Amino acid sequence: MKNKDNNQFAAWFRQSSPYIQAHRGKTFVVCLPGEAISSKGFNRLVRDLAQISHLGIRLVVVHGIRPQIEACLGKIHSRYHNDIRITDDTSMTCVRQVAGSVRLDIESQLSRALANLPVPGAYARTASGNYITARPYGVHEGVDFCHTGIVRRVDTGAISHQLDAGAITLISPIGFSPTGEVFNLSAEEVAESVAIALTADKLIIFSDKTSIRDSRRRLIRQLTLHEAQTLLLGKRKLPQAATRLLEMATQATDSGVRRVHILDWHQEGAILHELFSRDGVGTLISAEPYDTIRAARAEDISGIVQIIEILETSGALVKRQRDLLETEIDHFLVAIRDDTVIGCAAVYPHYKEGMAELACLAMDKEYQGSGSGEQLLNAAQARTQSLGINRLFVLTTQTAHWFRERGFIAAKITDLPMAKRRLYNYRRNAKVFIKEIG
Repeated sequence: MKNKDNNQFAAWFRQSSPYIQAHRGKTFVVCLPGEAISSKGFNRLVRDLAQISHLGIRLVVVHGIRPQIEACLGKIHSRYHNDIRITDDTSMTCVRQVAGSVRLDIESQLSRALANLPVPGAYARTASGNYITARPYGVHEGVDFCHTGIVRRVDTGAISHQLDAGAITLISPIGFSPTGEVFNLSAEEVAESVAIALTADKLIIFSDKTSIRDSRRRLIRQLTLHEAQTLLLGKRKLPQAATRLLEMATQATDSGVRRVHILDWHQEGAILHELFSRDGVGTLISAEPYDTIRAARAEDISGIVQIIEILETSGALVKRQRDLLETEIDHFLVAIRDDTVIGCAAVYPHYKEGMAELACLAMDKEYQGSGSGEQLLNAAQARTQSLGINRLFVLTTQTAHWFRERGFIAAKITDLPMAKRRLYNYRRNAKVFIKEIG
């Protein structure tokens, strides 16, 4: 059992190390709902945030206060219109009170979050201030929203100054007008506005058991901006909370925020899993595809080697000389997930016979069955057609069924191009399959 734990730790550390380095110096905006702040597990979440900051990430935390306002109002009935609070004078008194109280509570927990780290002087510095200029939301559909406001401007200079000094910047959902008026704001709107104004690398939204799911209730792991917009405009009606989250994510992504992550704050260590593992635990909305198939480059060689050497050892692939990989890299395609090679394939043309060989089709063990292998095959077929060739052949010893299911037909050695026939290894006894494409 101990060896298993050691192996799991080693695997986790190998996967997380590149992310620790990649995230250093990046700006992340985190939106925390008031429900998370009042939960029993909030101290663990705060500890995770402090740890992230300690790793060199520039962290802005925007907190909500909705349930705290409700508790302050007590038996006084809150008024909402289209899920937006109507902040009358009584409500505004509570807003002022709980905003300060919640902010101080978060600061207090952050100040002791790193106390047990075996690092001298480990301390999570925090900074807060009136970073948001706001204006009244006004009257909509005949309803006066009183002291409810919307973001007018974000003081990016002041926030950046605190981030440069290494402080976690705390922002309450409170805005001020140039004339000194105070407005109650939506924490989600503030977080989105801050992320856009800072051109943040990530906007991380913690939700209350709200996730983005497909028609079969499965968690959607990744969406491009276009896919998210299509989902919003589709015929399938999404839950109101999910729609609001997706609208927020698409607006931020469309305005320059590179990636938006939607996480369930109930899940232990969700932000650590999301930031420091390849697959994460939430929904990612990004301007660019998270998974891509592209032509291989010289810098991909080490990633290709890591994938194929396991299959070479098992006999599933013929061992390739490593020095040849560099000279043949132009023949390769790679499947990329978050800048990491998770699969590869090569296409070698035989123009005289009007055929091409599909070789070295391999996937990282963790992603076998994910559909990336089929995407690589499709890309290989497209490359074959781009070469003016419409017949693709493959030699395989262990995956004949996989190729049959995808339209390859069993063939003979004599059907191979002459150059390949001369190199055929009869001891290996690989089976030959050919597919007509186009």
